[in-house]
Amino acid sequence: MQMHSVERLSEYVLLIPAYNPDQALVELVHALKQEGFLHIVVVNDGSAETCRPVFEAIEPHVSRLLEHEKNAGKGAALKTGIRYIVDHYPETLGAITVDADGQHLPSDVHHVYSEGVLWPHHLIMGCRDFSGEAIPFRSRFGNQVTRLVMTIGSGLRLKDTQTGLRAIPVRYARQLLDVPGNRYEFEMNMLTFTKRMHVPIHQTPIQTVYVDENASSHFRPVIDSILIYRMFLAYSLSSVASFLMDIGVYALLIFLLNPWFDTAHVIVATVVGRVVSSLFNYFVNRKVVFKSKARRAMVKYFGLVGAQMAVSAALVYALFFVIRDGEVILKVVVDSFLFIASYYVQKRWIFKR
Repeated sequence: MQMHSVERLSEYVLLIPAYNPDQALVELVHALKQEGFLHIVVVNDGSAETCRPVFEAIEPHVSRLLEHEKNAGKGAALKTGIRYIVDHYPETLGAITVDADGQHLPSDVHHVYSEGVLWPHHLIMGCRDFSGEAIPFRSRFGNQVTRLVMTIGSGLRLKDTQTGLRAIPVRYARQLLDVPGNRYEFEMNMLTFTKRMHVPIHQTPIQTVYVDENASSHFRPVIDSILIYRMFLAYSLSSVASFLMDIGVYALLIFLLNPWFDTAHVIVATVVGRVVSSLFNYFVNRKVVFKSKARRAMVKYFGLVGAQMAVSAALVYALFFVIRDGEVILKVVVDSFLFIASYYVQKRWIFKR
C-alpha cells in the first residue's frame, strides 16, 4: 500500500496561549503535529498546578513551552509568545495564533496557513459564521456588538472580530509588542492598529466549533468588555463631558441674556458654549483618548468646530424662530445628530495616525 507523506509546514510558527487547559490541548497539539506543523510554541499563562499533567504531556511535542508564574491575561501570553517567535525564528513569515480549547480545527489552521503563505504581508483572520442557531447567544451577541463598534470606530468591516485564529505577518508581529492591552482587549486593539501600521486584512472562512456552549471560555463579560471598548468608551465620555459643558454654558447664557434680547441671544450662547467646550474636548481627545501626534490637528479640529457651530446655530435658530420656545431642548436634539457626524470626522481625519 502506498503511503502519503505528511506536508512539512514550517513557514509559520503556531502560537497557543493556554490558561487552565484540559485534555483538549493535548489532542490539539497531537492533531497539529499530524497535520504537519513543525513549529509550535505554547504559553502557560499561570495555570493552576492541577493542569501540570497537561503541559507535561505536550512538552515533548512542542518546540517550546513558555510559562508565566501568575496569570497575566491572554494578551500578555500572546505577547510573550510573539516576542519569543520574533527573537528565535527570524526567517519565519510570522505567527499563527490558535486557541487552546479545541475551537480551531487542524484543517482550518492549515487553511489559514495556506492563505498566509499566499498573502504574507496580510493579517489573515479565520472568520466563523455566526448565523446558525447552534451558536451560543453570548458569542453571537458579542460578535455583533464588536462588529458594530469596529465599523464605527475604525471603519473596518469584519465578519468575526473575536476570532483567535490569525496569521500575523512577522513585521506586524514585532510592532504588536507595543500595542496596549494584556487581556482580551489586546486582540481588538490588534485590529484597530492595522490601519495605523498599514497592514491589510484578509478574511477567510473557517468552521464554527463550540464545545459545551463555550463553557471553557475565560472571558469575563463585564470587565473584559470594558477593556475591549476602552478607547471607544473614553471617546464617548470625553464627548459627553464636552456636551454637558456646552449645554451648561449655553443654558447659563440663555438665562442671563434672555431679558436683553429677542432671538439673538440664541446665537451668542451657542457660539460661546461651543468655544469653551471645544477647547476642553480637543485637548482631552488629543492627549487622552487618541494619544495623537497628528500634524495640524488643531487647525483641522477647529475647522470642524466652526462648521459644526455654524450648522448648530443655524438649525437651532431656525427652529426657535418657528417655535419660539424650548431653546435648550432644541439645542440637545440638534447637537445629538451632529455628535455622530463629528465622531466620524475626528476619528478618520483629524486624529488619524
